[in-house]
Order: sequence, then C-alpha cells, then structure tokens
Amino acid sequence: MAEKATQSLAGWFVVTFAGGGLWVVRRVFTNQKQIEMLQREIEMRDGRREEDRQMMLDIRSDVKELRRDISQKG
Repeated sequence: MAEKATQSLAGWFVVTFAGGGLWVVRRVFTNQKQIEMLQREIEMRDGRREEDRQMMLDIRSDVKELRRDISQKG
C-alpha cells in the first residue's frame, strides 16, 4: 500500500512538473509572439510618423509658396 502511494505521489510530481514545464514554454512563446507583434506595430507607426512629417514639410513649403505668390500679386 505504501509502495502504491509512493508511485502515485511520484507520478503526480512528474505530471505536475511536466505540466508546469509545458505551461512555461507556452507562456514564453506566447510572450515572444506578442513582443514581435508589438515591435512590428512600432515599426509601422514609425514609418507612418515619418510619412506624416514629410507631408507636413511639403504642406509648409506649399503654404510658403502660396504666401509668396499672393504677396507678389498684391
């Protein structure tokens, strides 16, 4: 009876540690995937921000040109 209980206890330890190990591996891969997704999103936002900056420079240039044209005609 004691031997059976010991085997059962050992089995539970093995199952518990294996389950814990699988949980850790799954958690690490899930976190890694989320980190990669966040990095891609940050890169996309940086690209958009740079495009927005370039558009703002173009708009400023156009406004200056329009002001110059208006002041020359007036």
